Amino acid sequence: MRGKTLSIVLGIFVIAGAAWPKRPITHEDVWLMKRVGAPVVSPDGKWAVFSVREPSYDAQKEVTDLWIVPVDGSQQAKRLTFTKGPEGDVDWSPDSTRIAFSAKREGDEAPQIYIIPITGGEAVRLTALSTGAAGPKWRPDGKALLFESRVYPGANDDAANRRIAQERKNRKYNARMYERLPFRFWDRWLDDTQLHIFVQALTEGSQPRDLLAGTKFVQQPGFGKIEMEDTLNPAWSPDGDSIVFDCSTDLDRSMDRFTTNHVFRIPSQGGEPEALTSGEDSYGGAVFRPDGKALYMKHDRAYGSGMKLYTLTRLAMLAWPAAAGAKPRILTEGWDRSVDSFRFAPDNRTVYITAEEHGHDRLFVTPAEGGEVKSHHEVTVGGYSGLSIPSKAAATLLVASWFSTTNPPEVFRIDPARGSRTALTHFNDGRVAEIDWQPVREFWFTSKKGTRIHNMVVLPPAFDESKKYPLMVFMHGGPHNQWKDQFFLRWNFQYIASPGYVVLMTNYTGSSGFGEEFAAAINKDPLQRPAAEINQAADEAIRRFPFIDAKRQVAG
Repeated sequence: MRGKTLSIVLGIFVIAGAAWPKRPITHEDVWLMKRVGAPVVSPDGKWAVFSVREPSYDAQKEVTDLWIVPVDGSQQAKRLTFTKGPEGDVDWSPDSTRIAFSAKREGDEAPQIYIIPITGGEAVRLTALSTGAAGPKWRPDGKALLFESRVYPGANDDAANRRIAQERKNRKYNARMYERLPFRFWDRWLDDTQLHIFVQALTEGSQPRDLLAGTKFVQQPGFGKIEMEDTLNPAWSPDGDSIVFDCSTDLDRSMDRFTTNHVFRIPSQGGEPEALTSGEDSYGGAVFRPDGKALYMKHDRAYGSGMKLYTLTRLAMLAWPAAAGAKPRILTEGWDRSVDSFRFAPDNRTVYITAEEHGHDRLFVTPAEGGEVKSHHEVTVGGYSGLSIPSKAAATLLVASWFSTTNPPEVFRIDPARGSRTALTHFNDGRVAEIDWQPVREFWFTSKKGTRIHNMVVLPPAFDESKKYPLMVFMHGGPHNQWKDQFFLRWNFQYIASPGYVVLMTNYTGSSGFGEEFAAAINKDPLQRPAAEINQAADEAIRRFPFIDAKRQVAG
């Protein structure tokens, strides 16, 4: 009897230890993977907060909450909020004890700003605006917050916004008459609301103050900000006496010319904004260095008028306090890559940059006062986004989202010396382990015009090198875009390959991440040259990989 019992137990262990068969990726995998947002690290470097969206095919059942994890990896991530409505726009208090965020909770007619201690407890609502509130930023002394809201032109307070909204709701028509540009953005018609910056003290009974209400600045016909992020990118000055932001003032001229974007400063008590940048070039996304002695921003050269139709986004610096008439200094003039995001080491001596390069989102470093831009470490798989560096930590800490075609984004700590990665979150590990997929293969060839062209190949599930598979040639648009090693929701490369295709993705001339001249070279030749390179890429892939069946090809 004892021997039989032992046999059964051993049998269970054998089954449990066997490798479970993997399966092809499904639409459910792509859609239902938990979507881990970019980390925001506390100023002291101890914690990272991020959002996690738990999707569903039923929109009413989707949940997006905030989670927190220690940066040293000593504990698993834990949920910080528990509500049905989405939560985001996280910003840490200067003392690293509280976070402010935006959320639409039960009873809110629009998203509002909430504050919660990281030790737990119920979040306290700060705002109650009918037009909603988003993007909170703590004042350096921790005694006030700024945020943004879309308001009606001419409304000086929330009572006026409520009145205008009610009047429009009560009217018996829905027709709109446009008297100025722009009137449409991508797939949506624009209304006449404007993004404004608000400031609210944290003292009991305080009310929000619209800094731009009643200014001549917002009455300009070209004032606004029309882009995907839909923000003025406001930031407190180091002393808290002013706020910098960026916007356009020439949108009304967008029918016949490229518009510009510039950085402005406004007193935190209100007043007319003052331009910090000007001219035909554009500037935006300004961030203060931790020591408060410089303001950094992105710079884009003017388009059109004989200029290139593609230019790199470069990093610019303006000494602070900004002297009258001072112009930002371009720090990455000689670097042939486009700045995506940038963050500072706490010693103020180094800037970390993320940028597209050769099918990956890579990490680079450059001296804060200017100099050579160098690769931080080699990235051959996947890429980084959402880089966060704590400003008051004793040493440099790098935390970011890392992803690849076979890894949905998770939060990682990056070793600042060696570049090695340590996972801080594991939300999708179980589902990822079930799927039969492989990392992308990459190859280069030289086009008939003598240009080096980068390509990626995605293999089907149950791949067998000795078999033959049809070829799917998958082309990106843009044209200033690039195929890269990432987990895509909108068009998932592994899911496209799952019926049994080998998927070929070519970064033809015009693609970003290969230098300014490469991207700009598509100008006046948008069809023939890219088509020739894509066709040559297919021929090259067939020559290199015997498992591709040249008689079965499809393009999409």
